Amino acid sequence: MEAATPPANVYEGNGQVSVAAPIPGAHPEHVQVTVTPTGVQVEATCKYSQENQHYHRHEWLVGGWRLGVDLPQRVDPAAARATLSLGVLVVTAPISADGSGESRPTVREA
Repeated sequence: MEAATPPANVYEGNGQVSVAAPIPGAHPEHVQVTVTPTGVQVEATCKYSQENQHYHRHEWLVGGWRLGVDLPQRVDPAAARATLSLGVLVVTAPISADGSGESRPTVREA
């Protein structure tokens, strides 16, 4: 199964930029987040098999997820955080004109 792209919300508040995306079936240990000063990349694999189900209605996927988001302002990747709660991933980083490099914050269960 090819990776799907989840919808995402990008918002600013309290001096930080946040990206929120639903990732059904994901567990924190199967989600990789990469933060750069100008973007967020997410890759997730879900371990819930759908191939053997007898669906009568099948509107949402559980499988691989891939998301790339350009941020509206530069951020500090080193201070980024990622949490997964009730199937929604939220990645937050402080706004910083001097942000550089990239980070891979550990996804924590909230």
